[in-house]
Amino acid sequence: MFRYIQGLDCFWALLTLFLLASASSLQATPNFAPSPSQYHAYIDSNLVIRMELTSKKEIFIEMINLADTRRCLVIDRVFARSDKGDFLKFDSFLYDGSVSKTEGGPRACVAPRTRRIWEIGYSFDCPAMVKRVFVLMGENMYRLEPLSASEHQEFVANCDKVNLGVSSEYLKVFNLKVLFGKTIYGSMVRSRLIGATRTVEGQRGPVTILSTFPRQTEQAFRKKKGGEVNMKIKLDEKGEVTEATPEDQLEYGLTERAVYEVRNWWDFAPAYEGGKPIPSEHTVKVVYRVEVEDEDE
Repeated sequence: MFRYIQGLDCFWALLTLFLLASASSLQATPNFAPSPSQYHAYIDSNLVIRMELTSKKEIFIEMINLADTRRCLVIDRVFARSDKGDFLKFDSFLYDGSVSKTEGGPRACVAPRTRRIWEIGYSFDCPAMVKRVFVLMGENMYRLEPLSASEHQEFVANCDKVNLGVSSEYLKVFNLKVLFGKTIYGSMVRSRLIGATRTVEGQRGPVTILSTFPRQTEQAFRKKKGGEVNMKIKLDEKGEVTEATPEDQLEYGLTERAVYEVRNWWDFAPAYEGGKPIPSEHTVKVVYRVEVEDEDE
């Protein structure tokens, strides 16, 4: 009997250590290459986001709120780029089936420990696929990772099994680990959104619309290293980055990550000449904020 009790104590001690480690490690992947897909997803210990582009030319977005506070989705803070490089800005309505589409508003919220799905309205031609999707909430930008059709099917099935009633942070993380394994989708960074200036008589230089404050690399985080990287970039007529050349060099992979961020996750409005968008050159600055150890998603 004594040995049996000792065995149980050992089991729960090991389980507690595992959960403690899991709670800090349940982070979305820091980097992933955006690629064209009909399905995109994000996960952390407090939030799950799923976007689906259907064959009926409808876009759905679902949020599972695992936190104890309300989370709100605002239509003009959901952005995407098509597989052709076109900037897609949703602007019509958010509709969840409880009201008519004409009554769907530009803002919808998810209560703590609940889930909701909305149809996203838009005024542009629906693309065959989207290359990157991001959702802004406050200063945070949640970047959704592309999924294959089979991965999305499995993802949806696991979402249906998420236990919304768990209050323990460790048990909540354990539940997500069991359902989704080691694969955590997407990433979250601090971001800044800037409005593009109007063209004057059809003339305007390029404008940075969305910039990010990327996370440090693991080695830079351990050594508490940050810094700034100034970069010259070339844009095409759609505002997509075609070339990025850093003018500064930082240690521990920070320069390479800065190039990755600008090429993949920054957004730009193209330059205009004679009322038409044209290729152009631009200068930007990537700033690394030194994070403290207790900063989490």
